Amino acid sequence: MASVTSASHHPGQVAGLPPAATEFKFDNVVKVKALVWSLKEALATLVQVAADNINHTSAVDNGMRPSSKEEASLKRLDKTLEDFFSVCNQIELNLRTIQECALQLRDSQQYLPVPVVASKPEPSNPQDGTLSYSQYITTIRAQVNFAKAVLDVLNEGARQLLHE
Repeated sequence: MASVTSASHHPGQVAGLPPAATEFKFDNVVKVKALVWSLKEALATLVQVAADNINHTSAVDNGMRPSSKEEASLKRLDKTLEDFFSVCNQIELNLRTIQECALQLRDSQQYLPVPVVASKPEPSNPQDGTLSYSQYITTIRAQVNFAKAVLDVLNEGARQLLHE
């Protein structure tokens, strides 16, 4: 994962990422941290409901008839288990999103190592090592067109090999 930056960046901003992408990334991290507490609570509830159901079942097996109030107060294990797995699924989705963001950041830094400055309205100088947003879009379009051209050449070569 990317490290939190030095004093030249805003607190909580990741180097090389625009502020919106950084907030989104940390938003998912905060969600996972909050969901871990929810997961702990859901697990504690699950264990408590399972213990209550085991006690109830053992009392019935031993011939003791529980009161209707006790039976009404029993929570359903399947609902509690469903809640637990729901929290697990939410954590998994957020972790996958964080992983995708990290992979996208790594690829972005690998294939476009120049940072993009969205707030600069004037064209940036190549000497300052940044790109304006319009220069960034132009660069990306050129990369996409180049990738399409390479794909077309490879497809044409494959077709020629098949016809021989």
